Amino acid sequence: MNGPDAVLDELTRILLRLDGFRDEQTRRVLLEELAAETGEQIEVGGADSLQQARSLIRQCTRRPDVMPVLVDLLRDFHGDIAETLRFRELTPRLVSPPLLTGDERDELLSMLHPRENDSWRGAYAWAAPLVPERPEDLRHALELLEDLISPSRHVPPLVRFVLALADRSAPHDRRRLREWADRVAERLGVPAVREAGPTVPDRPGPRESVTLVLRLQPFLPGRPEYLLSVWLGHGDRQWMPLVHEDEPQRLDQISARIDDFLVTAREYDRDGPSRIEFMLPRELINLPVEQWPVSESVSGPEQPLGCLYPVVVRDQDRQRDPDVRRLWEAKWRRLRHEHLDASSSLLFDAGRSDADRRDLVPRMQPALCVLFAGTATWDERGNRLQEHLEVALESGVPIMLWDRRGGIESTHFFRESLAPELADERGRARLPHTILDLRRRTAELDDTYRFAGLALLWDDPERSPVQAGGFQAPM
Repeated sequence: MNGPDAVLDELTRILLRLDGFRDEQTRRVLLEELAAETGEQIEVGGADSLQQARSLIRQCTRRPDVMPVLVDLLRDFHGDIAETLRFRELTPRLVSPPLLTGDERDELLSMLHPRENDSWRGAYAWAAPLVPERPEDLRHALELLEDLISPSRHVPPLVRFVLALADRSAPHDRRRLREWADRVAERLGVPAVREAGPTVPDRPGPRESVTLVLRLQPFLPGRPEYLLSVWLGHGDRQWMPLVHEDEPQRLDQISARIDDFLVTAREYDRDGPSRIEFMLPRELINLPVEQWPVSESVSGPEQPLGCLYPVVVRDQDRQRDPDVRRLWEAKWRRLRHEHLDASSSLLFDAGRSDADRRDLVPRMQPALCVLFAGTATWDERGNRLQEHLEVALESGVPIMLWDRRGGIESTHFFRESLAPELADERGRARLPHTILDLRRRTAELDDTYRFAGLALLWDDPERSPVQAGGFQAPM
């Protein structure tokens, strides 16, 4: 067994094997006995027994006089069994000098107690962007941050977190948090206080917008789980990583987390992200992410994501193909810098029986924007869908729009409204917002006239947290 993390993991597994700890009522009695014998109130964080087990061990580790009492209580509750004997054997390996003194921890908790909402999550993401474990609440976040190891003379993540919170606080609270960080930094011998987190102005200016980018990567071939990475883009190509995970998740688990990321985005822009981008593998390019349910506020009703924010999809596969990438970048430059006529946009009837690959390739080569009509013939999982979109993607087309339902209303809309607008640079630039407005206007209409199934691929190669060959470091 190597390192404190491995010891913590084994101690956690031991607790979970004990019947008395798994039972919620018995666990509560155990914690009450621990508080009575030590005179210290141990408040464990986390929503389930696994998180509470880790939280309990962490807190006892930081209080050298409490851990021996826990060991004895487990023996009293369960006897001298293999689990309690192993627990007693392991605990000396875990105990290490805590980052904070008891007074420092109590003072910090008293200052942060009024923040028991989600306003701290943006500061946590900045201070610990690559930590895979998601804190359930503020107390859990502090435990995770205090456990993170930083190199000698470097600012500990917990102190970085407090400094980032200070930037997000009213003047009085900002001063108190910075004074706390000053004292802790001086005791630890690190130059912390001048290293502040990204500021969040009380009233963001008209140009202060953020972009939320989510990337899904397949975990294993044929498996329904994906690895999630999330960035917040702000300023001039600056990227703050929010999530970079090695733990695979199902799509329903990922969609359930969108609200958390929106909370962080609204710390930077109160209106939320100016655009939400999903970087998807080809197998998911038709995933209806714009229909994932989210709430505009904590107490608000759920609505489709694409009715609240501009939502676009992006193709992550061509990031790794240098030949396709050159085509893609060249077409994007033309979109940005040349005056284009309507011939640069292609309205393609995907329902034509003779629309095979030989016909597709030459028609896609000059196209900069493609509007797919007649998509009612597409099978969501069939080869037909993949063929049309793959040919366009491999031809470097940076903008595509299609209606998954393929109704006649969308075909008419493509022909009469969008095709002329795409010839205009300003029209192309506002396309994500044009689609958002359309979804909002038709949300209450009969299904025949709604545009809930519109999918927009909007793929800017010049603005991405992921560059060819790997990650772009946050600036």
